[in-house]
Amino acid sequence: MNVQEEIFSILDQKEISKIKYEGAKIIIYVKNIELFKNGLELGKEIAMRIKKRIEIRVDPKLLDEDEKIKSKIHNILQNIKIKDVYIERHRSTVYIETYEPQSINIDLINIIRKETLCNVIIQRAPLRSSKIINVIRSYLHKNSLYKSEFLNNIGLKILEKKPEKLNYYRLIVLGAGREVGRSSFLLQTKESNILLDSGLGAGNYSEDKYPFINIPELDIQKLDAVIISHAHLDHVGFIPYLFRIGWRGPVYLTEPTRDIAALVLLDYLKVSNRQNKNALYTIRDIKEFLKHTITINYGEVTDIASDLKLTLHNANHILGASMVHLNIEGKHNLLYTGDYRFNPTKLLERPNTRFQRLETLLIESTYGGINDKHASREETESIFIHDIKETIEKGGKVLIPVLAVGRGQDVLLTLLDAIDNKLLPEIKIYIEGIVWETSMIHTAYPEFLSKEIRGKIETNMNPFERENVIRAIKKDRQEIISSKEPAIIIATSGMMQGGPILDYFYYAAGDERNLLAFVSYQAEGTLGRRILSGERQVMINNNKIDIKMKVNRYEGFSGHADRGETLAFIKYLKPRPKQALIIHGEEEKTRELSYSIYRKFNIQTYNPKIGDIIGLE
Repeated sequence: MNVQEEIFSILDQKEISKIKYEGAKIIIYVKNIELFKNGLELGKEIAMRIKKRIEIRVDPKLLDEDEKIKSKIHNILQNIKIKDVYIERHRSTVYIETYEPQSINIDLINIIRKETLCNVIIQRAPLRSSKIINVIRSYLHKNSLYKSEFLNNIGLKILEKKPEKLNYYRLIVLGAGREVGRSSFLLQTKESNILLDSGLGAGNYSEDKYPFINIPELDIQKLDAVIISHAHLDHVGFIPYLFRIGWRGPVYLTEPTRDIAALVLLDYLKVSNRQNKNALYTIRDIKEFLKHTITINYGEVTDIASDLKLTLHNANHILGASMVHLNIEGKHNLLYTGDYRFNPTKLLERPNTRFQRLETLLIESTYGGINDKHASREETESIFIHDIKETIEKGGKVLIPVLAVGRGQDVLLTLLDAIDNKLLPEIKIYIEGIVWETSMIHTAYPEFLSKEIRGKIETNMNPFERENVIRAIKKDRQEIISSKEPAIIIATSGMMQGGPILDYFYYAAGDERNLLAFVSYQAEGTLGRRILSGERQVMINNNKIDIKMKVNRYEGFSGHADRGETLAFIKYLKPRPKQALIIHGEEEKTRELSYSIYRKFNIQTYNPKIGDIIGLE
């Protein structure tokens, strides 16, 4: 019996106008209003019977005009601040974007549902207007008809039992094998081809920094899905190129990862154009990427192919970053950590370590070497604040190159806490690049953040906004540095490969009173790594720059687990995996971590290189 026949065996076919799919979810549109009003319980009952996610909606023909629906919603929520209401009639769905989602409880949702006959989705509006969120949400609503048909086709493909291509499972390393950057892995099961991340190398522009996709095992057009762990360029930067060459499949990720990825990709285009580089793709390709995203929450289990179930878990790296758990045919379970940190941070909670089953672990090793140990957070902050105070007292400027997502917000919160605790004076903090916009995105998704930050946002306190936090623009750069007033500048990019930080550095490098404070990983070959390694004369904008400013690094801010955290994470993993693949680290670090995991936990380990094919037993 197929799915429709199973549904018709439970519900009278005459009461049903159509059955559609939204990815793994089955939507039943009914003609009977009373049936719809009782649909929540009925949907659960049907879901239990047929073992599929079910939602019952009313036939769109029964809906009132849009203005009447909006009027009813505003009357019901008259004491709640609403930013916008979007109605997708063909889906009988209303989106309510509000600054106070915590005030709309299940009782109010049920009233709205019964009064409007619409499926209700509540979205949090950022505390300060976010251009990227406004654009993305508006764009997706405008293209919702296309998205509905796309999701319906995906749902049909998920149900389809395809001919087996292989009689085993395997993983092919397309990037991040014995290197940091261009993360990309091809998972091949008996029926499916899935890409785990698809990023750019640390340099972002040279051809050898792209994933290794020209292999016979990978046919892009036969790719079933892409899963994105998080929104840093070295994990998401190659995705729009797949759409540029004609792929039109689903991309699974969290909602904040989708929004931040769009921002980061647009910034990549902007920097590429400014530096006269040939970008891999256009804005049109980024829009195609957005149209094909399927967002899921942490802990939500969803079918993504006939033989694969996906669950995303908090990775404690940046907002929305995920560990990817894949259940293959109920026989083999793989956990891909992406980038992660085990110890909690100001922004994020500690990651999950308990899973029902786990056979293979795909784990990063950025700081996996024998000598890789981050200073404690307390020690790092103490030295960081001391050095900044010393710089300020000398009348200098502090330049902090950051990854716009996560590190920028973490550092800003640390500085504001130090000011609140009188450890630093009320100094001007200039923010430039996409750090500000990313901070506003954080306020739209507090459920992905630590309890402390979530609590502030949910009480309408913006933790990233103060009078002394100033959003700078390009024309301000030289004036900020040449001013006699000390200041702190937080700007992208984190590895000094481009972005506004280069202009600030150009103006500030020659003054020994200034401080260049590295709080992010500096990959081999990047300008940041060269400066950190001791180079004191570099070329910027075809000009030779002598570096006289002080240069320090503060690794306790890292969003990556160090060696001790990695071993602690594996220690607490339940169940313990049978094999571990050590990736996303320089060759020596992958080798050292691989040996340590094998010796300490008796887990079979590999540190694969680009192009290697690993069987999953």
